[in-house]
Amino acid sequence: MASNVDDTTEYVHTFGSQTVSFRVIDDPYVRIEGRASNTTPWSSVKNATIDFKAEELCFNNQAFCVKNTKYLADVLVGSGDAMQGRTKVGMVFAANGRVDVACFDNGCDRLKEAIRQ
Repeated sequence: MASNVDDTTEYVHTFGSQTVSFRVIDDPYVRIEGRASNTTPWSSVKNATIDFKAEELCFNNQAFCVKNTKYLADVLVGSGDAMQGRTKVGMVFAANGRVDVACFDNGCDRLKEAIRQ
Protein backbone atom coordinates (compact mmCIF):
# COMPACT_ATOMS: atom_id res chain seq x y z
CA MET A 1 0.00 0.00 0.00
CA ALA A 2 1.35 3.46 -0.89
CA SER A 3 0.52 6.67 0.92
CA ASN A 4 1.80 10.22 0.94
CA VAL A 5 3.13 11.19 4.37
CA ASP A 6 4.48 14.72 4.68
CA ASP A 7 7.05 15.04 1.87
CA THR A 8 7.50 11.30 1.30
CA THR A 9 5.75 8.39 -0.36
CA GLU A 10 5.64 5.39 1.96
CA TYR A 11 5.14 1.81 0.85
CA VAL A 12 4.04 -0.73 3.46
CA HIS A 13 4.26 -4.49 2.90
CA THR A 14 2.79 -7.01 5.32
CA PHE A 15 3.98 -10.63 5.44
CA GLY A 16 1.89 -12.55 7.96
CA SER A 17 2.45 -10.69 11.23
CA GLN A 18 5.53 -8.74 10.01
CA THR A 19 5.30 -5.30 8.41
CA VAL A 20 8.17 -3.89 6.36
CA SER A 21 8.16 -0.34 4.99
CA PHE A 22 10.21 1.81 2.70
CA ARG A 23 9.82 5.42 1.73
CA VAL A 24 11.01 7.60 -1.09
CA ILE A 25 12.03 11.13 -0.18
CA ASP A 26 12.33 13.62 -3.04
CA ASP A 27 13.54 16.80 -1.38
CA PRO A 28 16.23 18.09 -1.25
CA TYR A 29 17.41 15.04 -3.30
CA VAL A 30 15.97 11.59 -3.98
CA ARG A 31 16.78 8.97 -1.36
CA ILE A 32 15.24 5.77 -0.02
CA GLU A 33 14.88 4.68 3.59
CA GLY A 34 13.53 1.47 5.06
CA ARG A 35 12.54 -0.07 8.34
CA ALA A 36 11.82 -3.62 9.45
CA SER A 37 8.79 -2.75 11.59
CA ASN A 38 6.69 0.20 12.70
CA THR A 39 8.70 0.38 15.95
CA THR A 40 12.18 0.57 14.38
CA PRO A 41 13.75 3.81 13.11
CA TRP A 42 14.06 4.63 9.42
CA SER A 43 17.53 4.09 7.95
CA SER A 44 19.01 4.75 4.52
CA VAL A 45 19.25 1.71 2.30
CA LYS A 46 22.75 0.79 1.13
CA ASN A 47 21.77 -0.29 -2.38
CA ALA A 48 18.77 -0.99 -4.55
CA THR A 49 18.09 -2.93 -7.73
CA ILE A 50 15.08 -2.83 -10.00
CA ASP A 51 14.20 -5.61 -12.42
CA PHE A 52 11.45 -4.16 -14.60
CA LYS A 53 10.75 -7.49 -16.34
CA ALA A 54 10.19 -9.29 -13.03
CA GLU A 55 8.54 -6.16 -11.56
CA GLU A 56 10.80 -6.55 -8.53
CA LEU A 57 12.52 -3.99 -6.34
CA CYS A 58 15.24 -5.17 -3.94
CA PHE A 59 17.20 -3.41 -1.21
CA ASN A 60 20.47 -4.13 0.61
CA ASN A 61 21.85 -6.96 -1.52
CA GLN A 62 18.40 -8.53 -1.91
CA ALA A 63 17.81 -8.76 1.84
CA PHE A 64 14.34 -7.39 1.12
CA CYS A 65 12.60 -7.73 -2.26
CA VAL A 66 9.06 -6.82 -3.22
CA LYS A 67 6.89 -6.98 -6.29
CA ASN A 68 5.65 -3.43 -6.54
CA THR A 69 4.09 -2.94 -9.94
CA LYS A 70 2.60 0.50 -9.20
CA TYR A 71 5.82 2.03 -7.90
CA LEU A 72 7.88 0.64 -10.78
CA ALA A 73 5.33 1.90 -13.31
CA ASP A 74 5.58 5.32 -11.65
CA VAL A 75 9.39 5.18 -11.95
CA LEU A 76 9.14 4.47 -15.67
CA VAL A 77 6.58 7.20 -16.32
CA GLY A 78 8.29 9.75 -14.09
CA SER A 79 11.67 9.16 -15.72
CA GLY A 80 10.47 9.95 -19.22
CA ASP A 81 12.59 8.83 -22.14
CA ALA A 82 15.64 8.18 -19.94
CA MET A 83 14.23 4.87 -18.62
CA GLN A 84 12.22 3.64 -21.62
CA GLY A 85 13.41 0.22 -22.73
CA ARG A 86 15.49 -0.36 -19.60
CA THR A 87 15.26 -3.80 -17.99
CA LYS A 88 17.49 -3.32 -14.91
CA VAL A 89 18.63 -0.44 -12.78
CA GLY A 90 21.02 -0.59 -9.84
CA MET A 91 22.05 2.05 -7.33
CA VAL A 92 24.54 2.24 -4.48
CA PHE A 93 23.88 4.93 -1.89
CA ALA A 94 26.28 7.05 0.17
CA ALA A 95 25.90 7.29 3.95
CA ASN A 96 23.64 10.34 3.53
CA GLY A 97 21.31 8.40 1.22
CA ARG A 98 22.32 10.07 -2.05
CA VAL A 99 23.08 7.92 -5.09
CA ASP A 100 26.85 7.29 -5.39
CA VAL A 101 26.81 4.83 -8.31
CA ALA A 102 24.09 3.90 -10.78
CA CYS A 103 24.04 1.22 -13.48
CA PHE A 104 21.64 0.14 -16.19
CA ASP A 105 20.90 -3.16 -17.95
CA ASN A 106 24.08 -5.16 -18.72
CA GLY A 107 26.13 -2.44 -17.04
CA CYS A 108 24.85 -3.70 -13.68
CA ASP A 109 26.29 -7.16 -14.34
CA ARG A 110 29.58 -5.60 -15.46
CA LEU A 111 29.70 -3.42 -12.34
CA LYS A 112 29.12 -6.43 -10.06
CA GLU A 113 31.92 -8.32 -11.85
CA ALA A 114 34.30 -5.36 -11.42
CA ILE A 115 33.47 -5.13 -7.70
CA ARG A 116 34.19 -8.84 -7.19
CA GLN A 117 37.69 -8.58 -8.78
